[in-house]
Amino acid sequence: MQEQIIAMISEIKDDAQLANSLNEHSNIMEDGGLDSLQLITFVLKVEERFGIEIDFEQFDFNLMESVTTFCNYISELQKTAPV
Repeated sequence: MQEQIIAMISEIKDDAQLANSLNEHSNIMEDGGLDSLQLITFVLKVEERFGIEIDFEQFDFNLMESVTTFCNYISELQKTAPV
């Protein structure tokens, strides 16, 4: 899942080299360099790819502090997602 998240960030930033510089410890907002519009695009792609729904009004941006933290959050959402 971490590789998929990193690939999504790289795709949204339209920067293939970015995928090489990001790792499981990378901060998605700071290291990934997503602006607000790119963040929305990223969240929509994550929802579609992993079959989940992220409530943006209750979303804690501390979950973006690392790729690993965000992936753990996505995994938890998948456990409770309707089938």
